[in-house]
Amino acid sequence: MALPKVLRYPNFKRLYLAGLTSELGSFITETALMLTVFELSGNNKSYLGAARAVFLFFLTLGNIFGGALGEKFNRRNLLLITNYGRIPLVASLFFIKDVYWIIAVDGLIALFTGIYNPTRQTLVNDLVPQKDIPKANALFGSTFAVLHMLGPFLGASLYSTFKGIHEVLSFDLLTYFVGIYLIGSIKYTPPKNEVSGKSILTESYEGFLYISKNKDLLAIVTNAIVAGFCIGFLIPLMLPYFLDVLHLDEQAYGITFSFFGLGGVIGGWLSQKFHEKHHPGKMIIWSLCTEPILMLLWLYIPGFYSALIIFLLWGIAVFVRITSQLNYISLKVDSRYLSRVFALLDLSFVFPNIASGIIISIIGDRIDTVTILKTIAIIFATAVFPRLFFKDMKFLYNSNNESVQRDISIQDKLEG
Repeated sequence: MALPKVLRYPNFKRLYLAGLTSELGSFITETALMLTVFELSGNNKSYLGAARAVFLFFLTLGNIFGGALGEKFNRRNLLLITNYGRIPLVASLFFIKDVYWIIAVDGLIALFTGIYNPTRQTLVNDLVPQKDIPKANALFGSTFAVLHMLGPFLGASLYSTFKGIHEVLSFDLLTYFVGIYLIGSIKYTPPKNEVSGKSILTESYEGFLYISKNKDLLAIVTNAIVAGFCIGFLIPLMLPYFLDVLHLDEQAYGITFSFFGLGGVIGGWLSQKFHEKHHPGKMIIWSLCTEPILMLLWLYIPGFYSALIIFLLWGIAVFVRITSQLNYISLKVDSRYLSRVFALLDLSFVFPNIASGIIISIIGDRIDTVTILKTIAIIFATAVFPRLFFKDMKFLYNSNNESVQRDISIQDKLEG
């Protein structure tokens, strides 16, 4: 069977496969670690909120440094360093089963992940010709969805089957070594004229100024902040909602996440089709508007099968939005700011997640799960729909198809 055209680019194929393998291991491990924390804490959801806050705090630090590091250093080598750095951290979990150590290690793994993600996304734009960027972003979006689909399901199933995390950790370590081999085989020369003598904090601040001066980018970032705050409550509270409210088990929780991932696969594919007919700015707004509606439907139509349908649709909406955001930034952002904008976009979603985790750690045992989630769903809706009339959202919706120019000397060429 012939590969999709974008996977026939040799270096991009290696980068794609590296991300598929190593991130699959990370998703499985993250689910198993959350279950471990929940068990070791005596099913205390405040610990889940604290664990999420620590994870996202370090992910934020990684995003802050990752955007600037991706502009200063060889991006391929930076990806290798982040994989090497996570190996001893994962290995330590074979020997230490203290809940606080698990939370701390999960945070340090997130630090390297925060550096990895924007660097990899910028490397895609280095390697793939501009005309095929939507296909590459759609493929990565679908891949991320597959990880959402398989990771939680496998993580919950393996944890339940083996009554522990050793098998999960072994698989995670294997995927890192595979990722190191694939990334190390990428032939890559950094773009010219990107080296700067400025500090990392100065370059990060300049990236923030660049976003603030562009209404369309400001709208995208603001949307991510809103979604990040609300989804930050959903993720850690889903497990107690399924176990304590719906009285289901860990496997039902994993299956529901898998349906979200299946929707993401469909959403990644649809985003590529929509891109051929509609500007990504419109798709960002269309998909965002469906998310609070789906969250409200999930809470007001409780049940396992209704949750499967809703999370399938939710996955489609989220990954149409995510892929469209990547396409829009790839289309519009100057090369010298690209890594920093990707990093700040990640940061704008992650930082509000931290606030959500902190709030859950404070109120988690004082207010019941359903009340918290319904309140957040209403906040989500009221923070999205009135903003449709704001100038930045209108500018994003009505933006044109003009694109910036890239350095094509380092991009992949199709193999004969």
